[in-house]
Amino acid sequence: MDRSPQRSPLFFRLARPYVRRQLGRALDGLYAAGIEETRELLATRPVILAANHVAWWDPLLLVALDEVLGAEGYALMDRENLGRFPIFTRLGGVPLDRERPRAGLRLAAGLLDRPRRALWIFPQGHERPPHLRPLGFRRGVSILARLAPSDALVVPVGIHYAFREGHYPAALVSMGAGIDPREVAQADGVRRLEGAVERELARIDRELEGTEPGFVPIVPSRLRRPDRGAGARLLDRLLRR
Repeated sequence: MDRSPQRSPLFFRLARPYVRRQLGRALDGLYAAGIEETRELLATRPVILAANHVAWWDPLLLVALDEVLGAEGYALMDRENLGRFPIFTRLGGVPLDRERPRAGLRLAAGLLDRPRRALWIFPQGHERPPHLRPLGFRRGVSILARLAPSDALVVPVGIHYAFREGHYPAALVSMGAGIDPREVAQADGVRRLEGAVERELARIDRELEGTEPGFVPIVPSRLRRPDRGAGARLLDRLLRR
């Protein structure tokens, strides 16, 4: 029987500085778009964040993003991986048995009972380079959408790691407009959600080309000064709320 998630607010507060240091050492910054819009959604309702899964760094990105979103975040994670890395249980990991996923999905849906609750799901179920198409989303996300409360929204999220000026890749995250979970629960809902995540990945591509504004430095680059630009000012405002 699945137990309730063991997310610890105290452990989360202690872990955030460590995670930010680790991201700052291993990556050339973490940048995100759609943060303010998603934060506004979370202020009034629970949100499912459906993202493509690129690398084992992804769960650590969620810890940093949770802070600027002002969310109480959880994430569906493979039960075996949670067993190997129990730290993620304290950070809001919800166990999912791939052979019998419905119990974990019901447990996760039950968390979406109030505003500011955020539930992350990686519908691919495994790591996959973001340029490969189709992304290969599985139907578990449609089951979750069917179980979710009517006031919840599904936000498509694109994640990509790319080299810019430095020797380390930057992490880029793009959050799109909310989708009614009833749409995701329809017969073609998984493919439509997949298309929405692909559009967020295209937005990241445009940012890398220098034609897409609005990406905020969540963890600043070692090569770019963090105290300059509109993105840094927006991040400062979000963290002060």
